[in-house]
Amino acid sequence: MFFVNICVMITFLYLSGIIAKFYSIRLPFPSLRVQAIGGLLFGLYGTVLMNYSFQINDTTIVDLRHLAVVTAAVYLGGIASVISGVIISILRILMFGVTSSAIDAAIAMILLGLAGVYFAYASWSRLTKIITMNLMGMTIVFIVLLMNTNSMATLMEVYPIQMTISFAGGIFIYLIAEFINRSNEMLFLLERRASTDHLTDLSNRRQFEQSLQSELLHAKQSQQKLSLLAIDIDRFKKVNDTYGHSAGDAVLKQLGQLLVQHGRSTDLVSRNGGEEFAILLLDCGYHQSMAIAESVRKAVARFLFTLPDGQTLKLTISIGVAVYPDHSDDHDDNDLLEQADRALYEAKNTGRNKVCSLPPRNIAVLDKDSL
Repeated sequence: MFFVNICVMITFLYLSGIIAKFYSIRLPFPSLRVQAIGGLLFGLYGTVLMNYSFQINDTTIVDLRHLAVVTAAVYLGGIASVISGVIISILRILMFGVTSSAIDAAIAMILLGLAGVYFAYASWSRLTKIITMNLMGMTIVFIVLLMNTNSMATLMEVYPIQMTISFAGGIFIYLIAEFINRSNEMLFLLERRASTDHLTDLSNRRQFEQSLQSELLHAKQSQQKLSLLAIDIDRFKKVNDTYGHSAGDAVLKQLGQLLVQHGRSTDLVSRNGGEEFAILLLDCGYHQSMAIAESVRKAVARFLFTLPDGQTLKLTISIGVAVYPDHSDDHDDNDLLEQADRALYEAKNTGRNKVCSLPPRNIAVLDKDSL
């Protein structure tokens, strides 16, 4: 029966690993929402484990439910530990009735859940936490069993086996949980690399196109403005030819940070290849987008870019601005990008270090403040 407990717990860990892909469990301290959901799930897991228990007498059972609380504490956090302990305690009484042993067992799980708050944030390895908390849990279980069992002989027939299986179960849980955790980390990194520019840590071209498509759809449905800034570094080839590609990479990194700093928190900044960048300005009309573009252009022109050898230089950028629906065809999702590119070419061909936009296609869609 103890082996069935381990199999059930392993199954729950696998299912939790699948669910965890949708939450930010990779953070050092998961959010309160994630901990609450995890605590609820592990509380239910521990309750299911009680259905695969070993009966000592009419009112006392033993199982591995405490491992659910241990796992919640180590892999999710203190709040998850407390919630799982409370849920197991409540359901223990509801399922098996109000008896002295049920109350003692409930108190034991709550105490273990509270202890998990300390273990969750202790600066130990996860394996050390699992072993130590598992031993604490088994000690509490032994005390509860001792209080509710008249026959020490019967208890000692069961407890050593439970202790051994609990220890082995804790190790198995650690190995499987670590494997699931690493797998989710690798999946996250792959997804991140597929959508992130490796040099600047901004969105890449693929992610930019997806964002543009989704934000255009949202702008159409909500009848909002959407602006696009197409940005290109002026004479960037000269930087690479004069100072080397490492200097060019340093410039690209610093420019990416500069664009993020001088944009709004809701803006989407991407590097679309080479020295080409783009910014999506959500719910932003023509005049506001032109003002933001000019502010970005001036900020870059003032900025001193630092090269790997310590030298500094100044650069300029050209920006093309296009606004939905002022410049964009409703039936062509690529039209906004094409219009921004055409405006960028206009800026490059008329002197560089400037912001340009094409004439709106329909005077009816101009911002109110332009009338």
